[in-house]
Amino acid sequence: MKCKQIVLILIFCLFFLTGCSSLSDIEAKAYVIALGVDNGESNNIKLSLQIAVLSSSGGSSGESQKKDSSIISVECTDINSGISLINSYISKQIDLSHCKAIIMSEELSSNGVSNHICTLINNVQIRPDCNIIISKCSAYDFLNNSKPVFESIQANYYESILNSTKYTGYIADLYLSDFYSNILSKSSQATAILGGISSKENGKELSSTSDYMAEKTSIDGKNNVENMGTAIFKDDKLVGELNNIETLCHLIITNKLENTTITIPNPFDSNSEISIYIHLSKDTEKHVELINGYPYIKCHSYITGNVLSLGDSLDLTNSSNLEILNSALNNYLEKNINDYLYKTSKKFKSDIAGFGKYLLPQYLTWQDWLDSDWLNNYENAFFEISVETQIQSGYLFNKL
Repeated sequence: MKCKQIVLILIFCLFFLTGCSSLSDIEAKAYVIALGVDNGESNNIKLSLQIAVLSSSGGSSGESQKKDSSIISVECTDINSGISLINSYISKQIDLSHCKAIIMSEELSSNGVSNHICTLINNVQIRPDCNIIISKCSAYDFLNNSKPVFESIQANYYESILNSTKYTGYIADLYLSDFYSNILSKSSQATAILGGISSKENGKELSSTSDYMAEKTSIDGKNNVENMGTAIFKDDKLVGELNNIETLCHLIITNKLENTTITIPNPFDSNSEISIYIHLSKDTEKHVELINGYPYIKCHSYITGNVLSLGDSLDLTNSSNLEILNSALNNYLEKNINDYLYKTSKKFKSDIAGFGKYLLPQYLTWQDWLDSDWLNNYENAFFEISVETQIQSGYLFNKL
């Protein structure tokens, strides 16, 4: 009987010791929630780490939430050496397993990011679903101005703010694994989320919502940073940006649009506009072929919409009014999608929609595909765009 009691006591002790060891391991780590990379002054880069500050059990909840992160930066030759330098400076070991976002400045990205991305993708701690943000300001300033308003924990802030793509269509959510694949791909190019510091003064110069992108909106609020628009890459270099409407068109063409609200000119009153809630009713159909060596690309999109703003004189139970409104929405989307595609082709020379993969089956060998030089031939593309919309009378009529 005594033997059994001794065994039970030993088992309980084992569990308690394991728990203490696990707790000790957690407290010995410095968990990075966001990582920033800028051009350095005296070295190759400036590495900035936003590190979670674990709240203590004592004190009020308000006190424990006043500061839940701290930013440390260092100039270094590369990311790994920077982490080693910071490890020698702080009392805890850097851990990247909870990193939610990687921020790189425009200046750095214009010179090429492949070395930094390869370093990050080879780090076993970095998760492949970490988001890539290209900041119009320095990455350090972006991190320093990222202050959660509706979240009490900084890590949750990075997760929630990037989820807005599901209901706005103004940013294209993209992960580290996708970005890495696209900068190495021979049939598509890479994109990233465009971010910056909010400035109401910049927003005063805007004349329409189609001009909105990070650092160029009229938003005024406590959150100092904003994510809006798309950063465009050719190979591993930043070559341009898309605004919010162009980003919406990109999501339509790549079948990533979930839901959004757009405003179009009112076909019944030239002095007003109509807001329509739209989503893809089915995937956009794409066909790519070469005509005399030039890419000819056809896209046909299917959109369903609900009218959100109605005038007293507009009767959407009338089929002729619905037909006029459908035509207006068709024309608006076709024009903007056409402008977006020609901008990627002629101005940026970057196939961010991945049209090249639709030509791949026509080549017998990989070398034949490489010899076709698709990524450079994309600038010669011409497009045929059509949109088929189906506007419903509105939520009220649909629910009757």
